[in-house]
Amino acid sequence: MSEQRGLEFGDVLRRDVGFAMRSLARRPLFTATVVLTLALGIGANTAMFSAVDTVLLRPLPVDGLDRLVTVYDDLPGINLQKAPMSPAEATDLFARTDLFEAATAFGDRGQSVTLTGFGEPRRVSVKPTMGRFFDLFSVRPHLGRLYGPEESQPGRAHVAVLGYDFWRDLTGGDPGLVGRTVDLNGSRYEVIGVLPPELRFPRGTEIWTPLEVTPRMLSPSQRTRLYMTFVGRLRPGVTPEQLADQLAAEAERWHRQHPGEYDSAHRHTLVSEPFVVTLAGQLRPVLLVLMGAVALVLLIACANVASLQLVRATGRIKELAVRTALGAARWSIVRQLLTESLLLAIAGGLLGLLFGACTIELLTRWNAVQFEALREVRLDPAVLAFTAAITLLSAVLFGLVPALRAARVDPQETLKESARGTSGGARQQRLLKASVVVQLALTLVLLLASGLTIRSLFRLLETDPGFRTEQVMTMTVGLPPSRYTDGTSRTLFFDSLLERLNAVPGIQAAGLVMGLPFGEGGDSSPFDIKGRPKQPGEPERHANIRVVSGDYFQALGIPLLRGVLLDESNAPPLRDASTPVSALIDEALAKKYFGSEDPVGRILNQGPDAVIVGVVGAVRDGELGKDAYPTVYYSQRQYNWIGTLSVAVRSTLEPETAVRLVRDAVRELDRGVPVFDVAPMRERVESSLGSRRLAMAVLTGFAALSLLLAVLGVYGVISYSVSQRTHEIGIRMALGARPADVIRMVLQTGAVLAALGAVAGTLVFLGLGRVLESLVYGVGPRDPMILGAGIALLGGVALFACYGPAQRAASIDPVEALRGE
Repeated sequence: MSEQRGLEFGDVLRRDVGFAMRSLARRPLFTATVVLTLALGIGANTAMFSAVDTVLLRPLPVDGLDRLVTVYDDLPGINLQKAPMSPAEATDLFARTDLFEAATAFGDRGQSVTLTGFGEPRRVSVKPTMGRFFDLFSVRPHLGRLYGPEESQPGRAHVAVLGYDFWRDLTGGDPGLVGRTVDLNGSRYEVIGVLPPELRFPRGTEIWTPLEVTPRMLSPSQRTRLYMTFVGRLRPGVTPEQLADQLAAEAERWHRQHPGEYDSAHRHTLVSEPFVVTLAGQLRPVLLVLMGAVALVLLIACANVASLQLVRATGRIKELAVRTALGAARWSIVRQLLTESLLLAIAGGLLGLLFGACTIELLTRWNAVQFEALREVRLDPAVLAFTAAITLLSAVLFGLVPALRAARVDPQETLKESARGTSGGARQQRLLKASVVVQLALTLVLLLASGLTIRSLFRLLETDPGFRTEQVMTMTVGLPPSRYTDGTSRTLFFDSLLERLNAVPGIQAAGLVMGLPFGEGGDSSPFDIKGRPKQPGEPERHANIRVVSGDYFQALGIPLLRGVLLDESNAPPLRDASTPVSALIDEALAKKYFGSEDPVGRILNQGPDAVIVGVVGAVRDGELGKDAYPTVYYSQRQYNWIGTLSVAVRSTLEPETAVRLVRDAVRELDRGVPVFDVAPMRERVESSLGSRRLAMAVLTGFAALSLLLAVLGVYGVISYSVSQRTHEIGIRMALGARPADVIRMVLQTGAVLAALGAVAGTLVFLGLGRVLESLVYGVGPRDPMILGAGIALLGGVALFACYGPAQRAASIDPVEALRGE
């Protein structure tokens, strides 16, 4: 019996599919329009889900990824959130086996070292780790072996594990490299293994080494040296609430045991977040917003197709009435129409996969240096399953209402109306108009979101960073510590480099800095002001530390506002100085801590005592949307243990020429010193806007796509409305209505729909405005310019879509329209 039912079902399915295919083939324009509309919506969703899946859901092939958490220090005394922790703190958390199955900690910043012995010296990114790094991330070696926590003990031989891509680039994939040694910053490391190609964490890392954890690192005095990121896998059954309680208790225990170290500035709390959130970084809010936006695009596409289906169903009303009169069950009609919708959705889904693949290709090329995670976006079985799911959902969304509507046909009344030459009805018209209002409302939401990100980006680009970016090239020079072992040799090298650069025609100014704006390598610490003790309850004073040499301020165009610049001609090395060193402060520090008082001559202490000799302009560092952070500048001659400095060169030369000249000058001094991290200053600033540019570009693309779909939707519904009102329009024109009156009447219909869509869309956008807060700067969802421009654009496009049908309505011949009477 069950076999018989299976055969009957198969026969019914084949019959329905065959009939649906013949029906759709007889209307190729309708079929092509629906398939293309669905393909655009499904393709956009496929591409965005691929990005969300790769970056937010499954960023690494790790067992128990959902149980990995990152633990941070929060230091409210210096307004520092999500800071790394010290090796001593990480070691304490390693011992909390009641919370973590496995745990690791690694340097929060990429450690750049010089690799020699493979042709020209090259700068490579090394990640020192402690704990069970490879166990935590479920790594098995491609070649050789991996190291464990025991190799972080002092006195062990230096070992290194290479990343797969780096190993291939360095040796062409020579397995004989395992067991040999490489020279990193003058120290010998034995290569013990090569990682598999799928491990790309931390991104950009080329070599992994065990951090040598010395007794000094674990001493109380080093507990506030925060430079290690802690990641652990929670034991089964440990909830986020339990983890939070235990971390709070652990922090309190540290405070009791080491009260001298955890002073008001460093008294902190321990906080955690899912590791996938840590990995996503600034891409997370962008992708979540874009995923919501692309869902709106799919809804617009489905509403558009639903209106087309309703119009088509009206044209088939006689056919359906005849089938009903001949005994066809309502369910069979619904099933047949849903089969057609499903076939349309499948065709749209297959074409959408092609569109999605093209969109993914564009995403993977978008600022790939900054967003390396986007390089790994791909179509995989999970994405294909998602595409299949939204394809079925689309079929239901756009097919169910028209199918149920058509199935409620009264054959007797329908055939009577058909004999009089009319079909459809007021309810049908209301459904179609409601579909248009929904499309216009959702389109306006996307238009306003796009406009907000565009206006925000222009606001940011107009923001003064505090320095001039034009004609400035930057790069970094790193001295190998094995050969530059003292401050005198480092100072001599940097002085000689500046001397050579300043002698080159076309170079207007050249300077050095530790901590280039919108770069890496800066540092920060608390400070005191002599004669002005911190008051009870006052937040800890904190400032960035920047070490400079040469004409750095002239090279970047940072103005001197008061006093004098640092005089390096007689600045003694800090460790040999018997008198306070000289320091410059920036305007942000002067305003915050000195107000209207002249700070020149005052003494601050950020380690050694330093006399303030001048005030320079404040510089935004890292984000244009954030205020400049207080900064103190010291001379490289006094902080001469710094061996890696960035070079800033202002010149009238071509960028490539300026870079070549710097490389030549470095090579003349020492061929073993690499020059790396080369970029124009303007590019560094603009790259900081990468996430905002990505959001703007994709939202604008979605808004344009939704606008196109809305135009098609308005055009289709108004055209159908005009065709249904042919008799009425003929009477109006016979009674003296002019063509201009008919055009005005049709445009009024479109204007009403646009107004309803504008009101609904504005209300929805204002309700969702907070979602965009992390992506915008200097503007809000109630910005009148954005609201006005978006509504005006929507209204203009809607009226444009109505104009063609209005012209056709005005050209109706009343005699022909009334001939049937």
